[in-house]
Order: sequence, then C-alpha cells, then structure tokens
Amino acid sequence: MKRYIILTATLVAMSAAAQSPIESILQSVANNNNDIKATQQDVAAVQTELSAENCLENPTFEFEYLWGEKQVPGGNKYAFGIMQGFDFPTVYGQRRNLINAQVALGNAEMRYVRQNTLLDARNLCIEIVYLNKQIRIVREREKIAQALVDMYKTRLENGDANQLELNKVEIDRLSQSSRLKMLVSQRNAAVANLVACNGGIALPLDATTLAQYPIISMPGSLADVTAQWQESDASMQMIRNQQQVAESFSSVSKQGWIPRFEVGYKQAYEVGDMFYGLAVGVSLPLFKTNNEVKTAKARALSLSFQADASKAEIAAEVSQLYNEAVALNAALEDYQLLTQQDNRSLLTKALESGHISLLEYMSDIAQLNEAEENRLLLEYQYYLTLSKLDRNNL
Repeated sequence: MKRYIILTATLVAMSAAAQSPIESILQSVANNNNDIKATQQDVAAVQTELSAENCLENPTFEFEYLWGEKQVPGGNKYAFGIMQGFDFPTVYGQRRNLINAQVALGNAEMRYVRQNTLLDARNLCIEIVYLNKQIRIVREREKIAQALVDMYKTRLENGDANQLELNKVEIDRLSQSSRLKMLVSQRNAAVANLVACNGGIALPLDATTLAQYPIISMPGSLADVTAQWQESDASMQMIRNQQQVAESFSSVSKQGWIPRFEVGYKQAYEVGDMFYGLAVGVSLPLFKTNNEVKTAKARALSLSFQADASKAEIAAEVSQLYNEAVALNAALEDYQLLTQQDNRSLLTKALESGHISLLEYMSDIAQLNEAEENRLLLEYQYYLTLSKLDRNNL
C-alpha cells in the first residue's frame, strides 16, 4: 500500500512537471473561471428541472360541502376525493427524448463557454509572451544606450565628442527607458486580465516569466481543418443540438392530440348515506396543440437554415485563418537570418573603433530595431492565429 501511494504521488508530480507553463495556467482557469462555474450550475439546474417536468403531476385533493335552502336536518351534503392526472405512456417517452436533447444542448453550451474562455486565456498568455520578449530586447537596448551615454560623456570630457552627439545618445536612452515602462505597464494589464479570467485567484506561476509560446501544430491542409471545424466546432454543435431539441419538441407537440387522464377515489355523504367509488376524467386537447406543432416545425426549419449558414461561415473563417497563418509563417522564415546574426554588437564595436559615425550608427540601429520588432510582431500574430485555428482542441 505504501509503495502504491509513493508511485501515485510520483506519477502526479511527473504529470505536473510535464505540463508547460501555459497548460498549467489554462488548467487553473478551467477550474476557477466564474463564467465556466456559472454555466455548469445553470446546466445542472436546467437538467434537474427538465427531469422534474416528466414526472407525474401532484395529486389533487378535493372537498365539497353543500347545504340546502330548506335546512332539512341531515340534508347537507359533503364529498371528499383524491385525483391523479397522467398522460398517455407514449407522451412520457417523447418527453424523455426531448429532455435528452436539451441535456445535450446544455452540455454543448457548457463546452462553448469553456472553449471561448480558455481561448481568451491562451491568447492572453500569448500576448504576455510577446510583451516579455519585447521587454527583454528593450532592456538590452537600454543597457547599450546607457553604455553609449557613458562612453560619450567620457569622450566629451576628453574632447573627442561634442554636446550634440551626447544629446543624441541621451535621447535614445530616454526613448528606450520610456518604451520599457510602457511595455511593463501593458504586461501588468494583461496579467491582471489573466488573473480575472482565473476567477480572481492567483495564477499557479508567475506570468511575467512566460518566455515560450504554446506548442500548437500548423494544420496539415485547409480541407482537413475545415472538416474538423465543421464537425467539432462548439457553436456548430450548439446549433445541431438546438435542431434536435426543436425536432423533439415537435414530436412532443404532436403527442398533444392524445387526451390526458385523471383517475381517483371519491367519497360522498348524502341524506344519511355514504357513497364510495372511483372517478375518471379526460382532458380533450381541442385548441392549443395545432399551433404548438406549427411553431415547433417552423423553429426546426429555421435552425436548419442557421446550420447551413454557420457551416458556410465556418468555412470562410477557417480559410481566412489558415491562409493568414501560412503567410505569416512564410514571412517569419524571411526573418530567420536576423536571428542568426548579432548585428547590434557589430555596430557597437564599429562605433567604438571609429569605423562608423554616430549618425550612421543611429540610422543602422534604428533600422535593425524596426526589423527586430517586425519579426516579434509577426511571430506574435502567427501564434495568435494558430491559437484561433486550434480552439476546437481546447
């Protein structure tokens, strides 16, 4: 038994370690998000209510007491009865089908809320990774800019530089410092939104340490991902379940032509004698059922049209996201050379050795910074697009 406990604890620890930081955050959000919890409780309440609707109605108790105008001794009458109403057995079967369809719809709604909540949380994680990458490179730029300021102060003291050059590097250092503060502020806002998504509970790890984007594979082909979306997309499943509910409701409405019954026991006293017996009642559906059937059929037809429209919209959305991901991936490959070269250090050494002027350095470093920021933006947009494409796996 002791070995079993140790083995179980080891497996749990290994499983937790195997999770990536973003997966750990998403697991926490799935457990703590208030919207997910509220939807789960709503679905559970609706399922309980639906089950109660298919039970027998409460029995009816009746009591009558009548007295005559002539006040004849013993001429007053009273009666007592208990009645139980019920539907024809096939009605309960159709209602059970309707309840099952509504339960499936509730589960689809819960999956829809969970999927969109986790997608928002993962996109916030991707944004934080993007901001962390920017913060890291801007801090490096700030250090380089501060080193240049120190170098030109020394050169100015030695007469090898002028005040204008010192002002330029001071402005660059100030620009990097201001940008760093702005990025940190944006990251703090994103982390706050992620904590709110986690139900206001502290995250299982420090989100400011997120350094890697989630592992999301690029779909094999547009046809494959389109078929997968049309089959498993949460919004599409909700419409299918709504269709099933409408069709089941139509079947229940058709059963409305079957009369309802009441059976019970009655006891009455009249003119010194007691009467005992059974009572039977029948409710004839003459007016309401026809309109209910027409409404249910119209609703089912409307949802059928909605399903066709949603299927076309999903195909268009998938096509847009897939083509955007392909284009972003191709653009990122063009920037691979930038990540393989340390041009910033080369420029700094060239400036220190006097091979290039400060003006040339500032021009080249600005171009390098722009290219680096474009690469980071493309990478962020690429993973954000992949995240949207992968939402049905959440």
